[in-house]
Amino acid sequence: MDSANQYDVAVIGGGPAGVAAAIAAGRMGVKTVLIEPNPYLGGAGTASMVGPWMTNYHQDTQVIKGIFQDIVDELVKYEGSTGTLKCPYDEPGKTQGTGGHITPFDGEILKYVLHKLVVKAGVNLFLNTFVDQVNSNEGTIESVGIRGKSFADTIKAKKFIDTTGDGDIAVQAGAEYEFGRKEDGLSQPVTAMFRMSYVDIDTFIEYTDRHRNDLVWLTYPILPDNLPSHFADKMVAVTGFNDLVAKGQESGELNLGRERITIFSDFKKGDVLFNATRLNRIDGTKNTDVIRAGLELKEQVLSLTSFARKHLPGFSNAFLSGASSQVGIRETRRIVGDYVLAQEDVLRGRKFDDGIAKGCFPVDIHSPTDRKNVWVELEDAYDIPYRCLLPVGLENVLVAGRCLSATHEALASARVQSHSMAQGQAAGIAAAMSAANGVTTREINVSQLQKYLRDQNAIVAGDLEVTG
Repeated sequence: MDSANQYDVAVIGGGPAGVAAAIAAGRMGVKTVLIEPNPYLGGAGTASMVGPWMTNYHQDTQVIKGIFQDIVDELVKYEGSTGTLKCPYDEPGKTQGTGGHITPFDGEILKYVLHKLVVKAGVNLFLNTFVDQVNSNEGTIESVGIRGKSFADTIKAKKFIDTTGDGDIAVQAGAEYEFGRKEDGLSQPVTAMFRMSYVDIDTFIEYTDRHRNDLVWLTYPILPDNLPSHFADKMVAVTGFNDLVAKGQESGELNLGRERITIFSDFKKGDVLFNATRLNRIDGTKNTDVIRAGLELKEQVLSLTSFARKHLPGFSNAFLSGASSQVGIRETRRIVGDYVLAQEDVLRGRKFDDGIAKGCFPVDIHSPTDRKNVWVELEDAYDIPYRCLLPVGLENVLVAGRCLSATHEALASARVQSHSMAQGQAAGIAAAMSAANGVTTREINVSQLQKYLRDQNAIVAGDLEVTG
């Protein structure tokens, strides 16, 4: 085999977790490759337009930094973000919808920033490239087959990181997995995000302020001083309009899979992002389901766009200016690891000696059977153990992102993009250590892993005595 196709670390999947993993491994000085089927990086944040990024703070203490913060800082430099914003609420300790902080970003600038940081870290990047074969032997992946439009090849690596979101690589290598919730195997619903432009934000914000009691939750993110003049000077994040939605659904004017509308105004003047469509009983690992979801969700997008123009204050001159090119998938396979992160670990802020990342987003379960969702605040930030990255039965494979080893309920917190980046950074460094030292992923020194993470400005177990 051509030595050019032999690597220390191969990362499969260029979403938030995969990008962070590749950058982290590259910064460790090992030969790294990142393979992504899209023509750009970013996954949920770019292809699915999932934004803004949810909180990287517990209350007022930042608990996720590292590569996530590097990306935010780079976005700010290119006027692709305001940076992270605090979201105040009328009732202290209640953070529904955001977790208390958000990081808005421009998806097109994000594509550039991620590409730049991956290349700068010395990573060999394959875009427009699918993995079509996994060659494994007794718990060890030896190589993967890759295919592009005009080529087919084989990639060999000492260590593999599965950041596909669906656990595709680990499962093909024999990993155990769970799917959906225990009682019926149903996973969280899928969504298509979309953007409307030329919204009169002042009118919309005035309306939300006058009708606070009619809304499910409402917050006005605090913008920093000295932003560029073409940035918005005020923002709003809100969920509600339940009565309006119900009337529209009853009359047949509105086709929407939820009982309410969630809106995040953007840092770009006049732009708002909708997280409002929903489709249940979709298996995100089945192509036929995803294709059907794409059509049905786009129908909801078009219906809500027209409905908003007629009925939401400030939207009379607005129009659809962007929609996700890929369906937003919250949950599919969850790989069973040496430890399975549980709901109580998340809710109670449990700490672990092998904690390699912090989590802080509340448990946010979009019901798989109806139009509602469950939101449960956390007592404290929690640790994500290194063992959650280690698939049972596999010796040279790590996972990160929404295929993490976690229960249905715990993943409802740990799946968000800021948390996925923190997990990916840890997986990248661990894989690099394992490759460089000639040991399995279970045999690395976790204390040394935590030290390397700190060297890359990440926050790990024991770094925060108080996170409230």
